Amino acid sequence: MKAAIPLLLLGVLVLSGCASSKISVSSVPTRAAVKVDRIAIAPGSGVFGDAIAVELFNLGFTVVDSSETSRIAARVGLQEIEVTSDEGYAALREAGIEAVLSARAVSGTDGTPESASVRITALKTGEIIAGVSWQNGWGGQRGSVADRTMRKNLSQAAREIAQEISKRLGR
Repeated sequence: MKAAIPLLLLGVLVLSGCASSKISVSSVPTRAAVKVDRIAIAPGSGVFGDAIAVELFNLGFTVVDSSETSRIAARVGLQEIEVTSDEGYAALREAGIEAVLSARAVSGTDGTPESASVRITALKTGEIIAGVSWQNGWGGQRGSVADRTMRKNLSQAAREIAQEISKRLGR
């Protein structure tokens, strides 16, 4: 019994040095004012935006990838950066798209995502209708077994974010 107490304390100490990933969203899911089925990925959303797009597709959304979003903007004489302007929103609406997803992510030296912010903007109103801030978990020293166990890779992070976005959009 006396030998079990130090082991128990050691276990508590090890586990207290770990944290799972965190998501920050509004406390109560709200229904989007606009029904959203078709989402375009904003150019510049990178690999993380593409991974979220795959997960949203798996959840039943119709997703327009960032290269097609760029082509739609180019057809009306806009540059990629202008996709999120009023003119860009109008061009995307004409293509039957209801919302645009913008994603920004920071990756660690090991290639796993450190943090990300994602927002969905309704093209009809220009308002943000869903937003997520995400931070990866950690455990002990970087690269340790505990750290690798607690941290999520790109696809796991994208799945977690897509599920939260889907909830925010009332699905």
